[in-house]
Amino acid sequence: MAWEASNAGPPSAQEPLLHSSPKEERPVLGLPVSPSERETVWRGTTWQGCPLLLACCSPLCCSVWQWDITEQRIDLTHGCCGSNMETIDLRRVVEIHFHRSLLQLCLNRGTITIHSDHAEYPDLNLTTFGTRKIFEGLREAWTRARIATAIDHQHDGHHEA
Repeated sequence: MAWEASNAGPPSAQEPLLHSSPKEERPVLGLPVSPSERETVWRGTTWQGCPLLLACCSPLCCSVWQWDITEQRIDLTHGCCGSNMETIDLRRVVEIHFHRSLLQLCLNRGTITIHSDHAEYPDLNLTTFGTRKIFEGLREAWTRARIATAIDHQHDGHHEA
């Protein structure tokens, strides 16, 4: 019920103000925006092409990459002040690879290479701490996305016949 000027006092907390609308929540980058997106595999920041010891200076060099990997897609924000944004659908990923050197093994680090058919970024490297667990989650999400795509194509074929 809208508040009217004839009321003696201000509206109660239960009565909405005239012309008010509920506050719309803006989706945060990478958070599920539809029920079909299940969960976040990994969300974090890396510094591409920057040695670990110089990572504190990387914002000055515009080498910060914000990653948001969900079970449906990979969202990237990078460049000066986050000027570039990319989205890669997991169904477009061709192959993923996990590698770590002996030093990375001792530091619980590694590198995930994501090969996709994305025109500008066909090969992405994600190097950070705890990469093995990230790789396992990404591999599971990628497998589910490929299975869902194969099932969709099978169903499409049945409808055409």
